Amino acid sequence: MFQYHFSASLVEQLLQFAGNTFVHSKKDVLIHQDEPLSKLILVRSGTVSFSYDVGNGRRLLLGQLDCNNTLIGEIEALNNHPCTYTVTCLNEVQYNLIELKHWRQLLLDQPELSLYTAQTIAAKFIENQKVNLDKLLLPLSYNIAKDCLMRAENSNPTLLRAYSTVNAEAERFATTERAYRRVVTELVDKGLIVRTPDGLKPVNLDALDDFVDSFAC
Repeated sequence: MFQYHFSASLVEQLLQFAGNTFVHSKKDVLIHQDEPLSKLILVRSGTVSFSYDVGNGRRLLLGQLDCNNTLIGEIEALNNHPCTYTVTCLNEVQYNLIELKHWRQLLLDQPELSLYTAQTIAAKFIENQKVNLDKLLLPLSYNIAKDCLMRAENSNPTLLRAYSTVNAEAERFATTERAYRRVVTELVDKGLIVRTPDGLKPVNLDALDDFVDSFAC
């Protein structure tokens, strides 16, 4: 869903200000939604999950991200807004905390890093906006089929990984578990996808592609 590539030069320079390395265990929370961000998080290793809770019992999961010197919270660090998502550890996560003043000073001192960061954030926004608009305007069957197709074709190398449980996958598509199961069954019955231990897989890429394209007519 998001572009998570950052300048290697920026990460190397941020490591000069990294200080102590912290470790969180599975299910620990790195960032809480709506809380102020006091420091930038540089996740050295581990897998995290992003979620958004609207407060009525429903939650949107964005997917799993395998981190390797991954910056989290850079958008909030630039605009001084509270954290948009809750970030939860899915296994042991090692990270450093970077003072926001160091991050901002590097961007001010090196225009090429500022441009790269702006391009990265713009890519995040555009991709996230498109996914959200698709979820709003197109049927659940389209969104599940398109997601399955993209993963099979590996056409988006920065796509967040899917979850291994049905209820989490339902929340990733902003729907109920019942609706998710019903639509997946319909796609299976059409011969478009199949359930596997590794998640949903296409039966025929061309047929699945035609199904997705049919929504553009």
